Amino acid sequence: MNEQSRGTFNLSVTLSTLADPAPPAVSEGEFEAVKHWAKNWLSKSHPNLGRTGAVCPYAGTSIEKNLFRVAFVRGNNLDHDKLVGLLEEIAAAFPMLPPANGPESIYKAVVVVFPEVTEFGQIDAVQAECKTTFVERGLMVGQFYPGHQQGGLRNPYFKALDGPFAMLAVRHMVVTDSPFLCENERWLDAYTARFAPDNSGACPGGRQQVGRPDRATTQFDNSTPADAHRPAFDSPIQGRHE
Repeated sequence: MNEQSRGTFNLSVTLSTLADPAPPAVSEGEFEAVKHWAKNWLSKSHPNLGRTGAVCPYAGTSIEKNLFRVAFVRGNNLDHDKLVGLLEEIAAAFPMLPPANGPESIYKAVVVVFPEVTEFGQIDAVQAECKTTFVERGLMVGQFYPGHQQGGLRNPYFKALDGPFAMLAVRHMVVTDSPFLCENERWLDAYTARFAPDNSGACPGGRQQVGRPDRATTQFDNSTPADAHRPAFDSPIQGRHE
């Protein structure tokens, strides 16, 4: 069932699970493209990943349990401050989205989809502005879009953050996120306060890693250098991936 603003949390967007019908003002093609990406890219293994399991270890279970929620925002040149405000709304509401606690709460995710955005620097800028406050709340925020060139920890040629549309994804921080937080002192402080109060083993190279370029910010663990092909998002409206 679609989730809109309720007494327990207030959001200016409608949240839907992938089992719901296409939300209002969203075409079947757009909704199918997102479902295809989530089920057949995020939730699947890849020969170039460099480890067993799915590209995102949590996505499959999140979808299965109807905890993978999506929201669509129309428009192209969107106001930066409004987008930051929307993400802050989601961050504030995230702990209250069901389930509020218990072991299954770790599988919650919210993906905000911008089907008409083609200037992807907008998405990068919002993610960069929001990341520190999200991490300090115990959340991760990552950006996806067509042709995303950011590599990962193990394989800079495997572009796990490619996607059918511009998207911003929110999920809980987990203990295995330390490699994505070592390059910034505030991120590392937030992580160690939550998972490793003595800071032992939080970063393999210690705090000297602070200042390294931010890579694979959403826990997409990539492999050794291999074929650099982009994933093919086969959907009724996606023709831009070879």
